[in-house]
Amino acid sequence: MAKLEIQKGENNSILRTESVPVTKFDKDLKKLVKDMKETMLAAEGLGLAAPQVGHNMRMFVLILNFKGEKERVIEMANPVILEHGEEVGVAEEGCLSLPGLYAKVERWNRVMVEFCDISGARQVLELFGLDAREVQHENDHLDGVLFVDRVKELEEDEGDLVL
Repeated sequence: MAKLEIQKGENNSILRTESVPVTKFDKDLKKLVKDMKETMLAAEGLGLAAPQVGHNMRMFVLILNFKGEKERVIEMANPVILEHGEEVGVAEEGCLSLPGLYAKVERWNRVMVEFCDISGARQVLELFGLDAREVQHENDHLDGVLFVDRVKELEEDEGDLVL
């Protein structure tokens, strides 16, 4: 089992850098994704973005249907949120890169995401609830955004910060 080192810290320059698109869907990418999945599961996370393990590429892995009958681990390269519902929800989030820190974050309850799988094939998924939240959280990592940044936005809108 290849466990990768998880980058930590709100001011970590790797976590704060916008990631570049994945251009090569080769054995090196497949090995990285395999290692990322193992690292995420060992750390008991729901998702893990490539920047969190020191690679500024637009790739993440996550668990869909967590603890459900159809639970599965999926990888998304070059994800783009094509559309989202108007309804939002506020729920507590944490992050493997900010251990011990949890806060309420507002996210869309539904997203339509386009991405490439590990072989480079284009996929589109419509996700709801926790699955939609996970995609938004991990996609933020690819743009150098951490969930604490979303808390600050919520604080400015609502006037209360819960950390």
